[in-house]
Amino acid sequence: MSKVRWGILSAANIAYEQMVPALRRSENAVVSAIASRTKEKAEKFKIPTIYESYEELVHDPTIDAIYIPLPNSLHKEWAIKAMDAGKHVLLEKPAVLEEKDMIEIKEAVERNNVVFMEAFMYQFHKQHAKVKELLDSGIIGDYQHVKAHFSYQLDDPNNVRLDKELGGGAMWDVGCYGMHAITQIVGMKPVKFSMTGHIHPEYGVDISSTCVLIDQDNRTAEISSSMELPFIDYYEIFGSEGTIRVDGSFRPDQSSLDQRGKVTVKDIQNNVIYKEAFQSDQYLEQVEHFQECIKENKSPKYNADHSIEMIRYIQKSYESLYNNSVITEVPEGSLLFKKPTC
Repeated sequence: MSKVRWGILSAANIAYEQMVPALRRSENAVVSAIASRTKEKAEKFKIPTIYESYEELVHDPTIDAIYIPLPNSLHKEWAIKAMDAGKHVLLEKPAVLEEKDMIEIKEAVERNNVVFMEAFMYQFHKQHAKVKELLDSGIIGDYQHVKAHFSYQLDDPNNVRLDKELGGGAMWDVGCYGMHAITQIVGMKPVKFSMTGHIHPEYGVDISSTCVLIDQDNRTAEISSSMELPFIDYYEIFGSEGTIRVDGSFRPDQSSLDQRGKVTVKDIQNNVIYKEAFQSDQYLEQVEHFQECIKENKSPKYNADHSIEMIRYIQKSYESLYNNSVITEVPEGSLLFKKPTC
């Protein structure tokens, strides 16, 4: 396979603004087709083939991989249909809304021998590799607490992010980035969750929410997310000997004028001992990694098992939110910690 031939399943804004441009920046990709139930939306992409039904795209024999940015509640259905048709699938986050659905997706991955990845694009930014390196070096000692925050102001009352049936809510939308950073970048594996927040009286989704996590070693973490506060994204790791803070951690392209993510380390006296700004094309890096795994028939470094783990954590958080913030727990022995193969 010289180039991966891509199909885009829906004319979502994220596809138009980020993913299709990233695919076009890749020397290893060709954007061949798009499917949309609104032809006018699809036409603005200027993609050679336009299908008016998702089924036609899924069964197009010339397509190798499909990117799916549909509303959250439709992810499982179309990811499985695409994989059963032999397509590799890059699925927009969050992959699904229930752990059982993610398990079904994993089964489809295995029976069809295809590459699947949930699209947490931010993790491919170079700043997070540096964070892991710093943690491993022991520069801040053993971490004891992690704080992650992502907020922005949603001003469209008809946005799908406000539709509970379609998987709306601040934690599903932007809080999941914080959950990912804490559990996949830092590596904390929480077993207890307590979440509170502002549930919109009309839409029934969390407009703002805060979740407290505790692991087996009694280390703690906090995720705050909001669709009604100013745009801010960062995470900070607190250790016995200092702190690591990552500003512009999830969308550095929108967080600062220089579009750089910034990593700052302070010692126990609050003195800055390391600071660096990182430039990286995180959407392109995600695409290149995914395509490499297709060509080499390898599992992505963030695979279906990691997605199952993530969905489980978010489900437990929402279980707490809608049950008066009661502490919920992950059943003993249910965590998944498989190492990447690519």
